[in-house]
This record gives sequence, structure tokens and C-alpha cells, in this order.
Amino acid sequence: MQKKLFSAFLIVAVLLSAMAVTVPVGASSFLRGDLDGDGALTPLDALDLVKYLAGATDWVELDLADVDGDGAVLATDSLELKLHLAGAIDITEKYPVPDTNVGTITISGVNIGKYTILAADPDNANIEFAASELQKYVKEACGRTLPITEGTSSAPYQIVLCADDGSRDLGDDGFSISVSDGTLTIMGGAVRGVMYGVYELLEEYVGYRFLGYNDKVLYTAQTVDLPDGLRDEQVPAVRYRCITIDPYKNDYTYASVIKRKLSGCSDQPSMLRPEYGYGIQRLFLNAHSLDYFIPDAEVPCLSQEASYETCLSNMKKLLDERIAAGGVVGKDITEISCSYSAEGRFCVCAECSATYQAEGSQAGVLVPFVNRIDEALRQEYPGIRVITNAYGDVRIPPKDAVLNEEVVLLYCWNGCANHPIGSGECQEGGNSLGYSNTKEEAYYLGWTEHCSQTYIWYYPTNIYYLLCPQPNLANLYNDFVWFMEHKAEGFYVVGTAGSSFEALDAYLLSELMWDGGMVEEEYILRMKEYLQAYYGPGWSYIYTYIQMLTQAGDEMGCVLNDYEYPFDIYSKTYFAAHFATMQDLFAQALAACEADWQRENVRRLSAHMLFLGYSATYEDQYKNGTQEQRDAYAAGYRAWYDLVNELDIRVTYTQTGLDKAFSLAVSPMQFVYGIDGQR
Repeated sequence: MQKKLFSAFLIVAVLLSAMAVTVPVGASSFLRGDLDGDGALTPLDALDLVKYLAGATDWVELDLADVDGDGAVLATDSLELKLHLAGAIDITEKYPVPDTNVGTITISGVNIGKYTILAADPDNANIEFAASELQKYVKEACGRTLPITEGTSSAPYQIVLCADDGSRDLGDDGFSISVSDGTLTIMGGAVRGVMYGVYELLEEYVGYRFLGYNDKVLYTAQTVDLPDGLRDEQVPAVRYRCITIDPYKNDYTYASVIKRKLSGCSDQPSMLRPEYGYGIQRLFLNAHSLDYFIPDAEVPCLSQEASYETCLSNMKKLLDERIAAGGVVGKDITEISCSYSAEGRFCVCAECSATYQAEGSQAGVLVPFVNRIDEALRQEYPGIRVITNAYGDVRIPPKDAVLNEEVVLLYCWNGCANHPIGSGECQEGGNSLGYSNTKEEAYYLGWTEHCSQTYIWYYPTNIYYLLCPQPNLANLYNDFVWFMEHKAEGFYVVGTAGSSFEALDAYLLSELMWDGGMVEEEYILRMKEYLQAYYGPGWSYIYTYIQMLTQAGDEMGCVLNDYEYPFDIYSKTYFAAHFATMQDLFAQALAACEADWQRENVRRLSAHMLFLGYSATYEDQYKNGTQEQRDAYAAGYRAWYDLVNELDIRVTYTQTGLDKAFSLAVSPMQFVYGIDGQR
């Protein structure tokens, strides 16, 4: 596809150059007051401006006519231009054009400054929002302000934003970007597609990268041209795309969800705004929902009619409350969970036990109950989708029971983070709890024979020990491609944001969830591009360190992401042997930095490396080392402690910084987590 060729070319090019965000091209390629665009200020320009102000002409390039740059074309602009022509002022000095990263953006060779943005459907809030975003970022990129009109326009050059007219199969999120006869058209799914199309245009053609929370890069270019005949049509690989890794802040949704083309909002309720196209929101929890909807039962008995009636009544009550508050089924009310508790508490009455024995799984008890709930809710609330969890023992698929076609199974993956799914590399028996990809693959593939739709609940980060990232950056590509090849239509990615590679996980997974056809080489290029953007010219040292993390993980066995201790995940021996090399890599990355923010990012990232390294070498270098070794270790350990507090590094799910007084009596592992590092 054209976009892919462009994207790969752009990434290779920028990895060989400086980040444009720090090196603007220079002043934008226009001159205030130059209405005819000939590069000079003449009496003809003054005449054209007078005609426009008098209504003799109905169109003008805003940035050329807006002499004083206040955003409006008024009589004062005409006066300033006349004063310049009379030699009383110098417009170029009094009203300079700001430096920008892109010199000129053209469409079919025509300067984008001549264009008007047409929001074809003024009643579609998402299209209106998309128009404002396009206007904002074009202005930032090349200094040109594009007026926005609604409904129809007689402007000679137009960028048309419109909903799918039925000629495409774009769903809710897909889009088509095309240029024909000088008109740029972004057509999208009526829910969110136009917005996503605008962001794709900005990223893949103008040169932006929206990498994470309030972080963006704009690469330099003298000219960017969108040629006649351009055609880029995309539909996301999966419907439900939800990542909860990034920090929760007031504008988190806008910065890290919307711009990354995510659609799920279980933990981002602020996405439920019409300008964002709403989002796929699950009412109540992913797990535990039966505890909520059948509240008086210590363990819900799904064989009792009373349990069904109570559950259905409480679900309808919740839906009715949301509707009464202004919610609309199919927009901001989309999914509802009907799932067992995550604790694995199941009814043992005779009827439930008999069903369990016959089906070989607690799912056999759950499925008929969920199907009845689904049928009742869909009849009364068309557009609602019921979700049920395969969590804990329910991961074992039933022998015969089949979920209704409309029900989505949310499969909670509890496999190995250290080995690629489908690779056959997991050891027999799996990790310390018996989990392995081999067993998990069999469970999941069995479930795909008993349901029509699946989402994957996936943990890519270490939730509890945040000073220990997972060695799975390379595996994420393989895992998500495997899921998408095996019927997954959505992902609920859960993680805790620390100070290592969690945000990189979120970025790469958002890219994969949109583009299921991404080749692994482009995935690696995206990773390298991100590292360059965050850590500066020394990014390659960080990439080498990531490869070392992978090697340290490869020396261990199967690992369950959110459970294992740090030295169950990484080889303590490997870290001890390579700690000096790792420190040198970070020192070189730090020395190559060109800006303070890059230095802070490198220092922040180093916290987990130093934690694992000093924990691995505590016995050898401090307890049993020479006095020189002990002194060097003590100084380094103390510097790490001060770094964690200076940068307020998150160390646990609930704690940032270290509130205990520094002590050399125990290793960093014992000091922070009270453990030896291995189970």
C-alpha cells in the first residue's frame, strides 16, 4: 500500500538525520501582504486587499491578507500594507513569520495556504473536531492558517472531510485519503474514521509522530507534496483497541488514546465525548461483574432462575440509569460485562456440579447463563454487546456449550512473557505456577471453536515490581500477530506506567493493533524511531541495552508477567556479569544528548538498570568485595537512591520515590521490595 512505502522511507530517512523538532527549516514560505503570491509587496497587492474588504472578491488567502497576523483580515491590514509601500514601516520586521519545521505543504502542487477545510457534515461532532485538529497542526507545521467552512463551500481549493457515503466498507474507524483534481478528500467511518484519517495524514504525509503522553515529533522538510492520484485506504486490524498503560491525567485521552487511534475506553471515560467519536466502553468491570449484578449471593448460582432474574434486572437498571442521564446505546453505551469473579469462586450445588462435570469446565455453567442474558438485553436494548470473561478456571473451554454469535469472549491471557506465542519454546510444565504458552494456546484455540468473537486481555508490563521491565519488546510483535491470525477482534492491554519501557510498549502495541499487516522490520524501525525521539542521538546505545535485556531474559525459563520476582524474569548472573557494560551504554547515551530533556529521559530510564545491577552485585561487590569495591558500590548505590527520589521514579503500583532512609544493610531488592529477587 502506498502509505507503507512512504512510511518505511520516512523512518529510514529520519533515523539518518537529526530530529526536526529541534532544527526548524526556517521562516515559512510566504510573505504577509503578498496577496498575489509573487514574492513581492506591490500596489497590486494593496488593490487586491481593498477589493476583498469591499466585497468585490469573496476569497483570499488568510495568511497573505492578514498583514498583522491577528487571525482576521480587517481595514487595519490594508493600512499597514499601505504604510509599508510608502516606506513608513517594514512589514517583514514588524510582523515576522514564525519559523516552522516544514517549509511548504502543497496539494497537487498548489500551496496548502490556498485551501479551505470543508466539514461536510456540520452535525457530526467528530468531523468538526477533525477539522480543528487539521487546522491546528497545519498551522504549526508550515505556518498557514486554513479556514474551516461547514456543509458546502465555493472555495476554489478544498480539503473535504466527510463520512463514508456507502461506497467504502470503512466501519466505524476506517478512512480513505485521496487527492483528485486538486481536491484532498478524507472520507471516514461516521463514528471516528475522519478523525483517524486526519491523524494519519499528519503522521505519514506531513511528518508528525504522536508518540505518547503529550509527546510529539515533527520532522523537517523543505516541501511536502500530496500528489494527484494519491490513494490511501485503511481499516484497523481489530475493532476494540484499548491500552491502559499511560499515566492518567486530565488530557490523557486526547494525547495518548485519540491520537494513537485507540477505540476502547474502559479506563478513559473522558473519551465518551461526541467530538472523540465516543468509544467502545464496557459498563462495569471486566471481571467480577456477577458479584455486582447478583450482590446478595456469596457465590452466584447460575442454575437458579432467581439468579438470572436478579442479574438481568440489575443490568437493565444500570442501562436505564445511563440512558436517563443522556447516554445512547450504540454510542456511549456499547458493551456490558457478564462475568465470574476473578477469584475463581464457583457454585457447587448439584446442578452446577453436574454441568461442570459434563462440560469439563466452569465455562459450561457460565455460557448458557450469558446467552440468556444476551438474548434478553439485545431484544430490549438493540446495539448493546455482552462481554464475558475467560478468566482463571474459565479459560478452560467447554466441551459442547457455544456462546451466542453476538457475545464477545474476553480471554485473559496467562501465558509466558519470555517466549513468543506459537513458538513451542516454553518448557514443559511452564513457570512456577504451571503457566506456559503451550497450555494457554490450547485453551484459547479451544475457545475459538465455541465463540464467534474474541478480545484478548493482555499484560505487557510488570505491574507490581516497576523497577523491573519485561524482556518482551521483541515478542510483542509476534504475540499480537499470532492473536490476530487466530480470530482476535480486540485487545484490552493492561499495565502500570513506570519509568522504563512501558510507554514504548503502549506506542508499539497501538501501532500493531491498527496495522495487523505490519512487517517485523517496520516494527523494529518504529521502535528505533521512538528511542531516537526520546533519548536523542545516543538512542542506539539504548537499543543495544534492550537487546541485552532480551538475552538476560532468555537465560531464564517461562515467566508470568504480573507475578514473577525480578530475578525470576532476568538472570541475576547475567546482570552481574554485564552490569559495567550496561552502565557504560547509558553513560554514552547521556554524553550524546543534545538537550536537557533528553538527558532527563536517559537518567530516568537508567533507574531500573541500576536497580537490577546493584541488586545483582550486592553480595559480590559490597558484602564480599575489597574496600575499594565496597566504596565504589556504596557511592553508586547512594547515587541511585538519590536519582529515584530526585525524579520521583515510580517503584510500585502505588508508590513513587523512596520514603525510607538510605541504608547499605540490605541490597536494593530487599530495600525496595523486601524480597531476594527470586521465588
